[in-house]
Amino acid sequence: MSPRTTLSSLLCLLAALPAQDSKRNASGGPLRPDQGCFDVLHYRLELKVDPAQKAIAGTLTMRAKWMADSPQFVLDLDAALLVDTVTLDGKPVANERDGGRIVIKPEAKMAPGSTEFVVAVAYHGTPVEAKRPPWDGGFTWNATKDGKPWIATSCQGEGADLWWPCKDHPSDKPAGFDLLCTIPKGLVLASNGVLVGEPVTTGDWTTFHWRTTSPIANYNIALNIAPYVELKETYTCIDGTKMPFQMWVLPESQERARRCMPQFQDHVRVFEELLGPYPFRHEKYGVAETPHLGMEHQTIIAYGNGFQDEQYDWLHNHELAHEWWGNLVTCRDWKDMWLHEGFGTYMQPLYREKRFGAKAYQDEVRKYRMLHRTAIAPRESKNSHEIYFGANGNDIYYKGSAILHTLRWQMGDGAFFTALRQFCYPTEQAAKATDGSQVRFVDTDDFIKLASELAREDMTWFFDVYVRQPSLPRLQWDKKGGTLSLRWLVPAELPFTLSVPVVVGGKEIRVPMPGGRGELPVGDAEFMIDPSQRLLMGKLVDGR
Repeated sequence: MSPRTTLSSLLCLLAALPAQDSKRNASGGPLRPDQGCFDVLHYRLELKVDPAQKAIAGTLTMRAKWMADSPQFVLDLDAALLVDTVTLDGKPVANERDGGRIVIKPEAKMAPGSTEFVVAVAYHGTPVEAKRPPWDGGFTWNATKDGKPWIATSCQGEGADLWWPCKDHPSDKPAGFDLLCTIPKGLVLASNGVLVGEPVTTGDWTTFHWRTTSPIANYNIALNIAPYVELKETYTCIDGTKMPFQMWVLPESQERARRCMPQFQDHVRVFEELLGPYPFRHEKYGVAETPHLGMEHQTIIAYGNGFQDEQYDWLHNHELAHEWWGNLVTCRDWKDMWLHEGFGTYMQPLYREKRFGAKAYQDEVRKYRMLHRTAIAPRESKNSHEIYFGANGNDIYYKGSAILHTLRWQMGDGAFFTALRQFCYPTEQAAKATDGSQVRFVDTDDFIKLASELAREDMTWFFDVYVRQPSLPRLQWDKKGGTLSLRWLVPAELPFTLSVPVVVGGKEIRVPMPGGRGELPVGDAEFMIDPSQRLLMGKLVDGR
């Protein structure tokens, strides 16, 4: 999801949406027993979208595996949508609505670990309309300049159950997804994966069949409906794979979009060089022009930034980054959402450094504004609302990025960039895979373990200070007898041994800080502590 771009807009949003707003739909949180008792294998959604009525009707078929004893299991579906029928293995099954849940009660006990089952839910209704997409999501029913429907879905914060029945938890991805969507004739549907066959028109309606063959997060399933023009080229990935590079844009946008296409392809190239091959090259890389700012929908990112900047489009850069950070590697609990948003945000200065130099990198890093109100990677489970709209706000983006900037200094470029690449692709086999096995779940502890291995020291001290609690470390300095003394002041006196850059006589010197303290002989020379702002810290403390 794209960051909320200014502090003022963030504060306004936080005021309007307090963290404990129980009426707001949310995804994830602690996994309930009646959710954890089954593992989703595949979804098939057959849906009809009626723009004139702002209504949808369809059937969701889920194939799953029974994993644990439970008298019931639950699918999530927003209370605005009505359930018509529920079947289990083709037969009607007892069920009831409990707010935004469909509680399904099999007649016979199901054996854990071996039994596959198929549940189908037919439903209809008027889905929630997005109030401020993508941050306050749902259906966006918009229109082009000439009055034709322009429709998009966005639901990361609320969950895909805003518009289709599902197990609404980030820890369970289906291995594949089939979407068969019927829309008014003359419109185009751009969605995830690969188009199966040609669209079929019957009377005034056309059905598109899109298929995804890699694991995909529920919120990434996307409808993009408009009188689109398709721009298509072939892009050669870093491993030699040739894949479709497709953009679905409004007719009036096609010239501007075509001019931006080389830049967008260059974004892919740089990220491949830094992180490894584009993860879904067996399907496509797609961009759909949307009436909202943007979202990282797998293989079909939502883009609403107007194709204004032919040199550096930050929005495209950020949403593309999520194909690795979020879609390839996915947090199994929203408490670790900074692994999506902080890492995705950090790709922006890295791209600018690669193409425009060190100053562009520094300019990007230094413009970030942080709040430091809560830990960006708490240890306890969080739902999407708590982690995204809670007091940490944009910190999962900007503080997360700044933490990686500082980690780069501590580890050095060699080990740091190896960590980024290996976190995406732990093995060469994973980097070569296109069968879905390249996709995996991760958490913050996984990254700490990897960073520690590559740094050849236990890096827990670094992350305990930066991601497990909110306050910044501060650096106290003193100079006596020609010696500069440095000391880290850390909340709760946590261990912290971050090296400090000091420039003396025009030369940068790395000062080790064992036990949180360090010294450097400087004589009478002028010195500057961290003039390049490599360290994420509070204001310097003059200890003289």
